[in-house]
Amino acid sequence: MRGKFLVRIGGVCLGAALLAGCAGTRTVSQESAADYLAQSDYRAYAGQYLNPLTGEPSYDPKSLLDSLEAGKAFNDAGMWALSRDAFDAAASQLNWKEDTVDTPAEVANLLGTTLTSDAFGAYQGKIHQGVLIDYYQAINHLMLGSEADARVDFNRLQVRQGNAETQLKAYAKTVDKTVKDGLRDDQSAGARESLGEVGPKIADGIKDLPSGLVRSKIRLSAGDVMSAVFRATSSAQSDKRQNLARDMLKSANAASATRGGNAVIAYLGRELKRGKGALDNKVIIVYEDGIGPSLTEFRLDLPLFIVTGKVTYTGIALPQFVPGSPAFGGLMVGAGKTQQETATLTDLNELAGLEFDTAYKGVVAKAVISTTIKTAAQAVVNHQIDRQNMNPLIGTLLKLGTGAAQFALTKADTRAWANLPNTIQMVVVDRPATGRLLLAGPLGQPVADVPIEPGVNTLVLVKASGTLGQPAVYVQPLPAQDAVPPLKAAPPAITTKKV
Repeated sequence: MRGKFLVRIGGVCLGAALLAGCAGTRTVSQESAADYLAQSDYRAYAGQYLNPLTGEPSYDPKSLLDSLEAGKAFNDAGMWALSRDAFDAAASQLNWKEDTVDTPAEVANLLGTTLTSDAFGAYQGKIHQGVLIDYYQAINHLMLGSEADARVDFNRLQVRQGNAETQLKAYAKTVDKTVKDGLRDDQSAGARESLGEVGPKIADGIKDLPSGLVRSKIRLSAGDVMSAVFRATSSAQSDKRQNLARDMLKSANAASATRGGNAVIAYLGRELKRGKGALDNKVIIVYEDGIGPSLTEFRLDLPLFIVTGKVTYTGIALPQFVPGSPAFGGLMVGAGKTQQETATLTDLNELAGLEFDTAYKGVVAKAVISTTIKTAAQAVVNHQIDRQNMNPLIGTLLKLGTGAAQFALTKADTRAWANLPNTIQMVVVDRPATGRLLLAGPLGQPVADVPIEPGVNTLVLVKASGTLGQPAVYVQPLPAQDAVPPLKAAPPAITTKKV
């Protein structure tokens, strides 16, 4: 009898340890990603998602997080077709966020993984990730020279953008309801008491959220502006209807992260009005700067074995929002009196922060309920250990084992899309008379000298996730033509140190 009991206890501890290592498929660790991004080494980063022998993709298309990060890595490296395929794989796992106002199913099922943690289940997508997928797919197709496919993507983006705010509102209501339902019954009395005890400490998870978060910020302002730019530079006359671009710019203005972004939108609106819905001989610079927000874990551990023999561990683990970090912070475009600076339209901290803030009370309630249940179960198991009348040392070790099992099952879900930028910035300028567009950092550091074709509008994509390497620069005449090879950038003037 005692032997079976020991096997059962051992199985619980081993199972917990194994479960703690099964958080889902991810090709590149966050630590490795950070090294590549610090150097803006997008080619090397993208190479991690390719088989070194065949050059074929090697990420897991059934893993949402892996597909998202692979899609972005390929996009950053100018591997547009590979990026398109990876984002297609990700989009297939986000269908419920595509064109409906349904709320996330995982929120409605508050107790679905109560005995473990969301960190051990499949990664659940976010509302804003669906918006980003459509945005990056539109960029992929523009760079591939497929105007028709880009139009489909921008149309989908507008539908998803229109639903995003409604979804976020419904999401908040669902969280509130599940928290109330989860804490309502008599069995949750301990959880309610525990919530009161940890009180102010749980605020650490949201202390670094951006200020002034409002629901309209769930829209991707840069996506709305690029939708307007696409209509204004399209080869189809039907896209030139002023009300199309005007409505998109109106939405972009409400979601813009900065006044500088509002100024860019206002300028674009005036140019569209002057051109009767069209742009002429303009250069649209889209700059992705820095590394976006992430999550880390913090614990509120209570080692109760100090004061009681009933349990050896209890505590909760919660995610904490970590703001992103800039690279150059901005770009100077042009030279002399006509030089302009890029302005931030989209702050990824706001998009991710909105959903994190909305979900946080549900995450906290679930963590406390989970700990209450697991601690009660641990006390029952430890009581059975006491009844075995075994060697006190063995009994103590077994109790420590059940505490260790609960510790292993107490884990915050800190998975997040690791290679998003910190901000998406834009500026629209006239084609320089010299035919060369100079790009520099805010302190005058040379970034690139970009040749611009005459007589057409031109999209210039610039990406810098860190300052230890060369920013990536890509150029595409509009209307979209066959893809152009990436432009070799000038070495950054800040430092050449390698990580």
